Amino acid sequence: MRAIIQQFGPALESIALEHYTPASLSSSQIQLKMRFSTMNPSDLITISGAYRSRISLPFIPGFEGVGIVHQCNEQDSAFSIGDRVLPIGSAGAWQSYRNIDERWCFTVPNQLSDEQAATSYINPMTAWLMLSERLQIQQNMTVLINAANSAIGLMLVRMLNHLGIKPIAIVRRDNTLQEFEGCKLQRIININNRDDYHSLIKMKHHIKVDAILDCIGGGESLMLSSLLKEHGQFINYGLLSAQPIPPQFWLERPDINFSYFHLRQWIHSAEKIDIQNKLNEVMQLVYKGIADTKISARFSLKDIHSALNYIQTNEETKKGKILLTF
Repeated sequence: MRAIIQQFGPALESIALEHYTPASLSSSQIQLKMRFSTMNPSDLITISGAYRSRISLPFIPGFEGVGIVHQCNEQDSAFSIGDRVLPIGSAGAWQSYRNIDERWCFTVPNQLSDEQAATSYINPMTAWLMLSERLQIQQNMTVLINAANSAIGLMLVRMLNHLGIKPIAIVRRDNTLQEFEGCKLQRIININNRDDYHSLIKMKHHIKVDAILDCIGGGESLMLSSLLKEHGQFINYGLLSAQPIPPQFWLERPDINFSYFHLRQWIHSAEKIDIQNKLNEVMQLVYKGIADTKISARFSLKDIHSALNYIQTNEETKKGKILLTF
């Protein structure tokens, strides 16, 4: 069984389930029997047609999951039947059997559970690549993270702690301290609390922030930029506000060391050995609990419409992942 999109639109209306016979393998492919796939809010954005310029219809959604090698050319393949594999680089994880080019398949260490392996790519890899490849780490630096109590925000906090840094956490509601249990922070600021907001604005007079990790965009990016020290680093990795960073950002702070980070761009420009090495680092962090992911719910693929209802209506999905089982 697989989920298939014949036309872009709202996920509940666009996703259909169908039985299918997997195609014959080409010489460069292996076939995986999927064990788990994840459902992310970003999958719904893809299904809506936001990236239609690079996705042809029909397509199988799902960018993250883990499977077992079911078929391969064992004489020429680096894998053997029964090996556990992380397939990345394209959509196609929401199906029972997946044919995929072997160059986009990566090994998984034995110590990870299937659930850990299935959730070890999108958020953990994005967070770790930003910190290890993009952020200019300095001792005792001040890093500010917005949406810090989101799944990836908490991951960034734990990873920064692992690197010896206590960040400032920006959130959007009160009483979030328990969500940061075990984390080391300079402070938590609720940007929707008037007193907290004013203290945040005043902070630029006595604390200069070295780096900002922003996934909101819009006016919040502009406001936070005023807190950054001269030539400070600003990394944007999302637009949860659905608004671009305004032109005033660059007019007011032309000195800022600004960059966007997109996992897809890094993955599609890196050599396979470099991707595997980074995945190995990430999976060690997953195993240690630093980059582990909370599972909000599990649904069988045949119940995918229930899963879609859940992800659209349940606040818990902002803190964890939905797993699809096969």
